[in-house]
Amino acid sequence: MRGRGLAAVAAFVVGIPTLALADAAAPQAGATAEQPFPPSYITVEGGKAAKVDDWQDPSMCVGCHPRQAAGWQGSMHSIAFTDPVFQNLWALGDKATKGATFNHCGACHTGPGIASGTVKFDPDKPVHGEFTAPGVAAKGVSCDLCHTISASNVMKTATLEHGNASYVMSPGPVKRGPLQESKSPFHETAYSELHTKAAFCGNCHNIFHPTNHFPVERTYDEWKYSIYAQNGIQCQDCHMTPVKTAIKVADTLKPAKALGDKELGGAAGMGGPTDRSLVHEHGFVGGNAIIAPLMKVQGGEEHKAIAVERLQNAAELEVKVEQLKDNLHLLKVKVINARAGHHLPTSLTEVRQIWVEAVVTDSKGRELMRSGTLTAQNELPADTVAFNSHAVDKDGKDTVLPWEVSRFVDSPTIPPRGYKYAKYPFNVPADAGSLKVVAKLNYRSYPQGVADIILGKGAVKIPTFEMESVTKEFPVSKGKVAAAK
Repeated sequence: MRGRGLAAVAAFVVGIPTLALADAAAPQAGATAEQPFPPSYITVEGGKAAKVDDWQDPSMCVGCHPRQAAGWQGSMHSIAFTDPVFQNLWALGDKATKGATFNHCGACHTGPGIASGTVKFDPDKPVHGEFTAPGVAAKGVSCDLCHTISASNVMKTATLEHGNASYVMSPGPVKRGPLQESKSPFHETAYSELHTKAAFCGNCHNIFHPTNHFPVERTYDEWKYSIYAQNGIQCQDCHMTPVKTAIKVADTLKPAKALGDKELGGAAGMGGPTDRSLVHEHGFVGGNAIIAPLMKVQGGEEHKAIAVERLQNAAELEVKVEQLKDNLHLLKVKVINARAGHHLPTSLTEVRQIWVEAVVTDSKGRELMRSGTLTAQNELPADTVAFNSHAVDKDGKDTVLPWEVSRFVDSPTIPPRGYKYAKYPFNVPADAGSLKVVAKLNYRSYPQGVADIILGKGAVKIPTFEMESVTKEFPVSKGKVAAAK
């Protein structure tokens, strides 16, 4: 997205909201036994009324599970509710849709808060409003939430697919997980096959528009139809292991447990076996290297470093220069999704930015071609080759607001083990001598313009993270480019 859709967000801020989800207010109001918190699909087992205190605070888990607690602290899961970008986008959505996004967004970011009815919204708080919740409900995607999930409501969803918080909560003394023969001196334990599968993650990492059912986020689907899924590799094999393990998983197409790396094992918790072959990390790190450091939360800088390392190992670049006619040549940059088990980018692909920055100079220092270099306003130039989606609303107008998205008119995201090309025509002077081509693949979680509107202008300068870069030298003879040295 190269500035597309920012006008839609700006229009809301100046008081011209587009109520694309207004018709969703009716089904949200019409709760049923099967869907008590519409348009989300979360349920509490047995239809029980929930209280916030039904879930234990993460601080209760640290003593027996320090390794997992240290990973979770500062993760995007730990700040899922307090994340200021999420909070302000949720606030914009709540106002624009007259509350239709309240449960829709909240169910994945604070399941206990929505189920207990304790989330409150103050529309007058800066920047666009503030959501608050008591106790563990403000702790985001916490330990006891995930480990008391007992099933998926996939067959009750409108799409018959995981998503929109399609999980069953069973808060109580039984903690469920992926380990056989687990023991604990503090709580009851139960093996859960669901916790070993990507389907567990898909309950929240697939998001469909609740009225038009368009897949606004489809990370789980991207994995489901990938070569990774075909080889039995789950989300947990990459996002709950160290980066070096995730690289091995991608390169060998073998699940983490099959690699036999001794450092992956050990004890999962006090009282249990000490010789587990695989103990999962709980950082769940993806590509977001902005929010945790911005919030200055404990563990934030560590998660940023891991996110950057993941970004730097996800893709590969290849460059070629081809002659088209006379002095006219074509630079081709091949962008390969080498190690992500989902598309690049993924999640809100109308907002995420992955793009090629390419510069060609000759031996005399003349710049022959440049594309993708950020402007003084920290935005992408109009001619940038980017791999994010172009979303429109029901009237075909550009938008980056999730509740307005009706379809993608263009979605050049790169599938797992797939590739896309960035192509640039340029002229080569006869006296060029040689060419130097520098190609970089860059990533940002959000455009600067979106951040300015959501967080307030100047609140943060969105950083760019270099995923990969290639530099090649090409000899030139009489205006014709030879193979790279």
